[in-house]
Amino acid sequence: MVASASCFCLGFGALNTADLAQAETRLGAESGESVTLRHVAYAPMEPVFQTAPALPTGRPDPARAYPAAPVSISLPASKPALAEILPTSTKLIGDMIRQQTGLISNDEVILRLRAGEGIGALLRRAGYSPNDIASAIEAVSGKVSLRRLQIGTIFQVAPEGFRFSTKPGRDIYVISHPESGWLALSALRPVDRYISFFQGAIDDSIYKAAIAAGVSEAAFNEYIRVLGFSVDFQREVRTGDRFELLYEVERDGIDGKIIGGQLHYAGLLLSGEQLGFFRYNGDNDAIGWYDENGNSAARTLIRTPISGARLSSSFGHRKHPVSGFNAMHKGVDFAAPRGTPIIAAGSGVIREAGWKGSFGRYIRIRHNATYDTAYAHMTRIAPHIRPGTRVKQGEIIGYVGSTGRSTGAHLHYEVMVNNRQVNPMTVRLPTGERISDQHLEAFKATVAAIDREVLSHGTIRFAGAVPVKKAQ
Repeated sequence: MVASASCFCLGFGALNTADLAQAETRLGAESGESVTLRHVAYAPMEPVFQTAPALPTGRPDPARAYPAAPVSISLPASKPALAEILPTSTKLIGDMIRQQTGLISNDEVILRLRAGEGIGALLRRAGYSPNDIASAIEAVSGKVSLRRLQIGTIFQVAPEGFRFSTKPGRDIYVISHPESGWLALSALRPVDRYISFFQGAIDDSIYKAAIAAGVSEAAFNEYIRVLGFSVDFQREVRTGDRFELLYEVERDGIDGKIIGGQLHYAGLLLSGEQLGFFRYNGDNDAIGWYDENGNSAARTLIRTPISGARLSSSFGHRKHPVSGFNAMHKGVDFAAPRGTPIIAAGSGVIREAGWKGSFGRYIRIRHNATYDTAYAHMTRIAPHIRPGTRVKQGEIIGYVGSTGRSTGAHLHYEVMVNNRQVNPMTVRLPTGERISDQHLEAFKATVAAIDREVLSHGTIRFAGAVPVKKAQ
């Protein structure tokens, strides 16, 4: 009997050499037969190591595939100013025709665009031929949309060309050139700038005193807006107080109309205390107002969001003029003529805008996590004001009226701190930031320039070198 080595080895694979020899002798003795065992040699086992799979390498940077040769790059030139490109408009259209063509043109008429009339009909009234009208319209159509010309637009017309304007400060000329035919060009109207310094004493009202001194409405409104952060014009201004302001006026150099202005300095002598704030243009033309030490004039809110008004009802308990009951008046009332503009007391987001019961037409503005303001009884709300609209401090949001439960034209104004009404005339308001150190020297140079300008008018500013009145 011959045993299978494979079966034997599978059954006794764990035996060593000595054990195999003993097993062979025992099997032979028991069976009486010769038994031959086949020894099978196995290769020693080797450990298996589990390795991470190989990941593909990233795509090489295309820039590294090109030779690193130096490249010269020319930066684009900055956009030139319009004054360097466009010609200056002339008082007479004949002067521009002579500059551009060399032709002499003396005949000039002024025509206004009528209702239902186009530029072609106007030129026919001026005596232009159909061919000239077609060529002139074709030349100017690329400069301006002729469909949007307003009724009453003024045209200055001569036989060799005409002029009109669609935006402030810029004219459109359409001229017949003897060689090039009809051509259109834009020209900038000349602007004359001059600075005026006003001083005056307050007798009855600061508004009447300022207008009597020659201050324009625009300059006065900006003056009130700047000082309105620190002064309650309804309660603090007294007879004998003095005001002063330095204002730059821009006039059209052709027709003399005022086209703009800018307040540079606002001062007020208030019951012996002197206030003075100076305009400064910072980074990105950001406009700030500071005292001469660099402290900001701005506050979170303006105390009186209306100019030329009278405080007709204070904050606190009162007998309601309509119901007759005693109740808490949670705001202040400013009596003013119907239609007087109302401005936003601070920058923020409109929370409510519309009709609100006894408040009539009502607006509520959220300025930050702490402050809200409300405005009621308006005759109308500004067209762009609706919930979610963001407004800036000083922006017109509505107009004085007498809607809702009201006995006369006035503004009901509320200030809320953490949703609780407080007295707008006494609430403490945080100030703006001080001017940065990097701009301090330039600001001081601005103050010095304003002092020199005031001195050139034969006086000095009374707020010079005097500490600013402390904010309430």
